[in-house]
Amino acid sequence: MKKTDFSFYDKGKQLYYEQLARSFRGRELQKPDYWMPFEKDIEEAKIAFVSVAEAYLDDQEPFTEEGKDSDYDFRKIDSDYEEEDLNFLGSDWDTSEAEEDPNVIFPIKNLVLLQKEGVIGEVDNTVYSFSGHHEDAEALQESIETVIEELKEKEVDAAIVVPASVDTCEVAWEVCNELEGSEISTAMLHVFYEQLLNKPAPRTAYINFPFGRPFGPADSRMLNTAILRDILRLFEKNKRPARILSLNYIWSWGDVSTD
Repeated sequence: MKKTDFSFYDKGKQLYYEQLARSFRGRELQKPDYWMPFEKDIEEAKIAFVSVAEAYLDDQEPFTEEGKDSDYDFRKIDSDYEEEDLNFLGSDWDTSEAEEDPNVIFPIKNLVLLQKEGVIGEVDNTVYSFSGHHEDAEALQESIETVIEELKEKEVDAAIVVPASVDTCEVAWEVCNELEGSEISTAMLHVFYEQLLNKPAPRTAYINFPFGRPFGPADSRMLNTAILRDILRLFEKNKRPARILSLNYIWSWGDVSTD
């Protein structure tokens, strides 16, 4: 049976995540409520990027670990942001690689490059950034509904949704579910196979990379872009909900920090 390999973590984290993986396998399957077929050619579609990596800019209110009301509000980040202004909370994941190169978890600039190559019709130039807080379901729902209203106004066809960790995946799942219910197709990329088995999104790609690094290590633009292309293919290839596409990339960059 397929399972997530946590060998790039230290022994303590390996044990913790292996125990968590077993707990996910014992839970009841929760499928998404909605499914929106993708009927456009990707070369003609307008694509948005929704990040659940707890990202915010210097001039925005920071996300916190406290779960305040403001932590359920999303932050808008323009696609041409200055990298030195971008921050990540990292409530349950290590941010060191993202701080070195945001594209490892926040690849909006590389997505825009794919638009310039003609792979995508148009990329929405606003990233909607969520934290990993999901305890207040009503507050989270209100924020997601506001995003949906804005995406509808901009006539977005589909959204790529990328979490960074276990907790942020819970929020990403809710985002995908609600967007699909509002007739916006979604595709999620995540790094924890057992969690996805328990709670697959409508379209899901799995990659066995460390938390906070689903697009590879820092300064790996070719790999980053290849993974983005794989996610985009989900829109045209997945014809039924809750299937998990396993991407055949292997982490070969040594152990990672778990701070």
